[in-house]
Amino acid sequence: MGDAALLEHLSRPPMLAAVSMSRDGHFLSALRRNGDQSELVVWYADAGVEEAEVLPYAFEDLDWLAWVGGGRLLLSLNEYGLVLYDAHVRRLRPLIDGEGPRPGDLPPVLLSSLPEDPRRILLQWEDPGVPGYPAVYRVDAVSGESEKIVGGWKPVIRWWAAPQGEAILGEGFVSRRHRLFAPRADGSWKMIRDRDYFDDDALAVLAVETGGATALVLSSHQSDTRALWRMDARSGDFIKKLAGHDRFDIIAAILDPETNMAVGATFEEDGIEDIVWASLHRDRLQEMAKRAKVPNLSLVTASVDGRRQLYRGRLKHAPPRYFLYDAEIDLLSLLPYDPADDTLPSPDTEGVWIDLPKGKGQMHALLSRAHTRRAIVLVHGGPVKRVTAGYNPFVSWLTANGYSVLQPNFRGSSGFGEKWRRAGYAEWGHDMQDDVRTATEWLIDQDIAERGHICVVGGSYGGYAALMSAIKDDDLIGCAVSLNGVTSIELLIRHLKEGRFHMLTIPRIQGRLSKWALRRRSPLNRADLVRVPVLLLHATHDTNVRFEHGQLMHTVLTRLEKDHNFIVLQGAEHQLKRPADKRIYYRNTLNFLDAHIGSRAP
Repeated sequence: MGDAALLEHLSRPPMLAAVSMSRDGHFLSALRRNGDQSELVVWYADAGVEEAEVLPYAFEDLDWLAWVGGGRLLLSLNEYGLVLYDAHVRRLRPLIDGEGPRPGDLPPVLLSSLPEDPRRILLQWEDPGVPGYPAVYRVDAVSGESEKIVGGWKPVIRWWAAPQGEAILGEGFVSRRHRLFAPRADGSWKMIRDRDYFDDDALAVLAVETGGATALVLSSHQSDTRALWRMDARSGDFIKKLAGHDRFDIIAAILDPETNMAVGATFEEDGIEDIVWASLHRDRLQEMAKRAKVPNLSLVTASVDGRRQLYRGRLKHAPPRYFLYDAEIDLLSLLPYDPADDTLPSPDTEGVWIDLPKGKGQMHALLSRAHTRRAIVLVHGGPVKRVTAGYNPFVSWLTANGYSVLQPNFRGSSGFGEKWRRAGYAEWGHDMQDDVRTATEWLIDQDIAERGHICVVGGSYGGYAALMSAIKDDDLIGCAVSLNGVTSIELLIRHLKEGRFHMLTIPRIQGRLSKWALRRRSPLNRADLVRVPVLLLHATHDTNVRFEHGQLMHTVLTRLEKDHNFIVLQGAEHQLKRPADKRIYYRNTLNFLDAHIGSRAP
């Protein structure tokens, strides 16, 4: 069963999460734990969170939030309603006076908070005259009046603006073509980039810098890995490579919150690493990290006058902690956190490189040791994602209960360059699945676990991989656990075709494979070959991998009299947000492991 108190702690929300600060430095907002809920609170920075006002929204209600115009907090609710909270007068009201975003339309996106014009903000939402495509609006945050300044037009689905409020770039997709547009002097727009989304160099826009002449992009231009480039926003030409790494992709830019210019970049090795080239920014971070006694410290935001700075410290064993610095009195204060976090288990985690058969390179993985002879291969979802060392409550739960955990970044994972990511195209159940087997064999070869004392566990794509291991790797493993896993690739593709940009997802999964080949690579169609016990969990409100995936797999396994359990997560979504659902997942997975590979392990 595991320790009930530990399960409670690992599954509940942090004391404070998603802390942000207004640009004038006077107010802070956060998601604060209240039982199993995370409620939205706002407080005056000089007063403390104990005196915070509770807004009538929880974590599940929010799409995004942002401070605009000093002490105004803009909230985008999941129903696409825009609400503004004025912290100075403690007033909450709808943002738009008149026509605005409507339920079912494209969700609104904040383009700029217009720091030089604190009364107004720049937003995009669906243009009623061009259904399915957004226009750019300038909104008066005081009166709620809005003015359309750029109309919607095909194929632009995302606008990018300079901090000062000018629309600088339009981004769109036509089939599998990715295109960027820039304005001409006469107000019309010209195409400056046209690339194949799958075959050409990677290109992802991050931000437009101050002045609007340059944009920050991630691109594999001139390298296999993605580097941070400064691009000419008018021509699309690459100007300067700002940061890169030979083995790992750059994943983000670090912007100076006062100037909105790039001062550094972030990449993921085993954990998150920062490259900071601006000496003042680097020196300030190093000084604050030393005072906070947290090695991985990042600047969240700073007030316009530079008096206050908000920092976030990343921990390996617990949720992030936040620090507020007041330059006027030279004081760095730790915001409230749960002292019980200090008692949480800290997994012994290291990055390892595993040789693939037939000289196909090396695969990165994270190994968290429990120093027993039983282990889990935990397969990440996506699958175009990767695992990074950091606080993972599920890994903490497994290792605390005596299971080593190996998390492979198999072919098709992101973060390791374009060749590695593209090596996963149309390889579900094939090369990508072979990598899961290689990871399992490595645990045995390294004498970390014994054959048959290993379970493959995962969610979403990871659940698919776990089920395929139950079909292909019964000579190595003792069980498999699937959370919201794909059981039929055909069924998944039919669902994806209902989406708007399916040409950006389906080719990566299907490639040139026939329906017959897809069926052979689907657990639902190979369930007769399942020879180890299986635990299925599926959320009824999963909109990514629909509930019928789990239902159908349960029906087939039942008909075939295969050893399995099926747990319905009633009302849960694809990502388990509710602590109660996490507890069901954690507790039942541990009980299943103990029953099938735990009791036999020495």
